[in-house]
Amino acid sequence: MPFYIPVQNARAFRRMTRYDQINWNNFSEVVDAFHGRIDDWYILPTKELINHKDGGHYAFAVMALNCLLIDMMSQFYYGSLTSSGNRFKNFVRDRIPTLAGNLPVQINQPVSPYNQAGSPLSTYEEVLYTGFRCGILHQAHVPLYGVLYGVPGPFDFQNNGSTQYATGADCPTVICHPRKVFEEIETAFLQYLDDLLNPDPHFNNLRQHFKAKFEDSFGVTISTTI
Repeated sequence: MPFYIPVQNARAFRRMTRYDQINWNNFSEVVDAFHGRIDDWYILPTKELINHKDGGHYAFAVMALNCLLIDMMSQFYYGSLTSSGNRFKNFVRDRIPTLAGNLPVQINQPVSPYNQAGSPLSTYEEVLYTGFRCGILHQAHVPLYGVLYGVPGPFDFQNNGSTQYATGADCPTVICHPRKVFEEIETAFLQYLDDLLNPDPHFNNLRQHFKAKFEDSFGVTISTTI
């Protein structure tokens, strides 16, 4: 049961649409409203930043929104009420495989309260989470093994030349193109919405996960009947 309940005639669910203007018993309408909410407040602002004449200067903001979108989708996809690094990375592997895969060379990490074994980073999805997501959102910077720059694909890999370990040894660098990462995320989001509305019983569990997260987040009871 949700802890907070909206006053439906007093709150906007998306731009220009109040809670009480949505039929929560119509799953297609719920998914459409959810699509509009994410478009209005996350996807369209991201595109505005990307398409701005000085868009290159907004790379950190675009990448922060990219990571927020993955966080959001991972919670709805797995029916989780909170964010999780493992779910974030699993979601990327499951639903955005173009942003996943093994690094050519592992990146060493220091021992910390969050990594007591000092485990190295070995995949792109780990770097996406630890370096870009946690770096930007929690530390206001990307660790030195990550770079935001225009490259041919979502990621590129550099064995040396940009970063060193404190010992003087070469440290690999993952170079990320925020716009191309966003394009992969938007494609995955649209496919997720299509799957939610697919009447095949194969997707029933996906709808139940969506329902669990949606009701906890927004304080309304919804039907998942197609």
